Amino acid sequence: MAGKGKTVAVVMLLTLADLAANTVFYMHGVDVYKFMYGINFFSMFTSMFDTWVLGVLRVCVMLGAVLSVLCNTQDAVPRIKLSQSWVSMYPAAVFAYTVTKLLLYAEKEEDILPKLWFWAQFGGSLVGCVVFYFNWILLSKISTKPYLSVNKEEGTEEEIKGLVGDEEPNDKKKKRKKEKDEDGKSAVLKLMSYSKPDLPYLLTATAFLLGAAVSDIFEPYYTGQVIDGIAIEKSQEKFTRAIIIMTLLSITSGVCAGLRGGLFSVCMARLNIRLRNLLFKSVTQQEIGFFDSVKTGDITSRLTSDTSTMSDMLSLNLNIFLRSFVRGAGTLFFMFKLSWQLTIFTLVIVPVVAGVSKIYGKYFKKLSKAVQDSLARANEVAEETVASLRTVRSFAHENGECDRYREKLKATYKLNIKEALAYGGYSMTTHTLELAMVVLTLYYGGHLVITNRLTGGNLVSFILYQMELGDAIEDMGSVYTGLMQAVGASEKVFEYIDRKPEVQNNGLLAPDKLEGHIEFKDVCFAYPARKDIPVLKDVSFEVSPGEVVALVGPSGSGKSTCVNLLEHFYETTSGQVLLDGNPIMAYDHKFLHRMIALVGQEPVLFARSIKDNISYALNNCSLEEVQQVARQANAHQFIAELPEGYETETGEKGMQLSGGQKQRVAIARALIRRPAVLLLDEATSALDAESEHLVQQAIQNLHGHTVILIAHRLSTVERADRIIVIDRGSVVEQGRHRELMQQDGLYAKLVQRQLLGLDSKEEDSTAEAEPTANSQYGSMKASRGRLKSGSSSDSDSDSDSSGSDVAIRV
Repeated sequence: MAGKGKTVAVVMLLTLADLAANTVFYMHGVDVYKFMYGINFFSMFTSMFDTWVLGVLRVCVMLGAVLSVLCNTQDAVPRIKLSQSWVSMYPAAVFAYTVTKLLLYAEKEEDILPKLWFWAQFGGSLVGCVVFYFNWILLSKISTKPYLSVNKEEGTEEEIKGLVGDEEPNDKKKKRKKEKDEDGKSAVLKLMSYSKPDLPYLLTATAFLLGAAVSDIFEPYYTGQVIDGIAIEKSQEKFTRAIIIMTLLSITSGVCAGLRGGLFSVCMARLNIRLRNLLFKSVTQQEIGFFDSVKTGDITSRLTSDTSTMSDMLSLNLNIFLRSFVRGAGTLFFMFKLSWQLTIFTLVIVPVVAGVSKIYGKYFKKLSKAVQDSLARANEVAEETVASLRTVRSFAHENGECDRYREKLKATYKLNIKEALAYGGYSMTTHTLELAMVVLTLYYGGHLVITNRLTGGNLVSFILYQMELGDAIEDMGSVYTGLMQAVGASEKVFEYIDRKPEVQNNGLLAPDKLEGHIEFKDVCFAYPARKDIPVLKDVSFEVSPGEVVALVGPSGSGKSTCVNLLEHFYETTSGQVLLDGNPIMAYDHKFLHRMIALVGQEPVLFARSIKDNISYALNNCSLEEVQQVARQANAHQFIAELPEGYETETGEKGMQLSGGQKQRVAIARALIRRPAVLLLDEATSALDAESEHLVQQAIQNLHGHTVILIAHRLSTVERADRIIVIDRGSVVEQGRHRELMQQDGLYAKLVQRQLLGLDSKEEDSTAEAEPTANSQYGSMKASRGRLKSGSSSDSDSDSDSSGSDVAIRV
């Protein structure tokens, strides 16, 4: 309440001071008869009574606003805030009328410089317009939060406590906003700060810009000299001298303008490349959880469209603004020199143009952001469709995806129409004002020529300067709207560039030798995109160095999540993931992912050669090393049969290779790092039986390396040294295959379900089979019986092992 009262008091004080000053200046001190004289003998050319009336009207409007705030703050303040842009038109109109009054007064009073009371009232009226707008802004800042009383008679203790509790978030929000305003720069200044490396280029371009602008400024002046030399004085010498100077100015302007444009284009290209590099670097350093919620199409749109809009708009508008500012300042100087009356008359239109630019600028900013977001959504559809075109084709849904994309583009088109209409309205308004200014200047300038206060040549020069000033003002208006476009495009780009990853890869630990001892210690975890859904709940287990451990469980139980935590893709909600007794985040990023190699269920290959894919992220890998690991992964044979061997291109995401070939290349890519820990997440799911058998042998031959594998094929799982069963985010069983089968728990049920599923398929497939097939089927069922009863040991005999292999793979 105190803040509101203080604001109202300041507004009232300024308003009454405006009224007092306006009245005293009009009365010339204490001459009260000025009012009667102003009413009875009013003249637009000799009386300032109308200016005083406008001042009183200005005060009345402000007093009305103050009374509405005092009576109903809750409703009045929002209305004042909403009408701020429109109310600004009133002081602008008063300002224009006051300047016009000055010109009219000067028509009858030729020598107005000594009239101090006139200049006092004239200046006071202009200051009053500024004070009026300032007071309106102060009223719009008044808080609408209801007054809280701590008196027991006015509110209970619970109500007071509840209200105070409601205040705290608002206070924190204001504090955060204040800190953000203090610490951060505006979007335009921040965008300019990224151009600091280009400062030498910008300074050189600015020097050429000044040369071109100054040359352009003098041309209208010497054009008037040419006209005076030809039509007025008829002097060949004056005419020739002016023509020579104009020729030199034109050459200088052309050379400087070309160099200026070229250098600004270079700066624009350098800024664009810099922004793209910074954005791409920031995106690649984000945690994996970031990509769970942000779509690829959105990131692609920011990298392509938004960065180009930002750099183009900044460089282009910086060029235009500097050129227009220099030309505008020089033009005003020459205009005042030629005729101060015509110059004052011309400046009447400036507040109107400024108001139009402000209104359109705000609207343009909102539209630009909406257009960029709409394009990002359209790009998401295109990105998703192109990346999954095989799936789209398999369902014959090409037309449906085209319709989706068309609908997104329709939304963008509607926004483009709004943007075009807004720009058209802005251009129409400014051009109309410019044309009206030229016509009125011709009329008033002709009057000054007829009254011998201006020469014909100077009038021509002034009109040319006026056109230059109009172009400069229009260009600076377009600079504002252009910068708003850049600001709209930059919001998401800066958000991504400045974003700090929630998972930091800043560990420094890189020992000479890593044993590969893994420990999950009371680990709880939920994905950032679904924080309310726990995935792991107090998971604890250990994996000894050199041990092969299989993670088994129903889909969605958290097996792959354990692998993600070991790769430090995410950080635990609570608990720790330890590697050789150290937290996983303590290790150096590059060291960790050289010592821990992952082969996923759907491995991704890059659009490069097979050799480059296998040696990805490793320097100076010889072809012999690549071939060696390819043999271990059983990939060498099919690679050698390709026309270009190891130099064969895999295509985008490895599309030119089959699923099994991609997985073997991915396994080779993991093995070439000689990892201490090998993570296989369904890595053999797409391999045929023979290839899987050979790859499993290769994995088992990696003595001294820790292996964690996730597999649904029991032929892979049963060979593990230990099996950990995870269900609904918790470890429910641990042990060897035979031990778990004897416990008749979840693992045994999973095995039985898989075997029963195979039984039903085999019974259907053998209904019309030959007797030899039936005999094979009988032997396979017998083998399953041994698995189910647990009588077959893990590695007691080769015949048992191979029998189970056949049974499970069928």
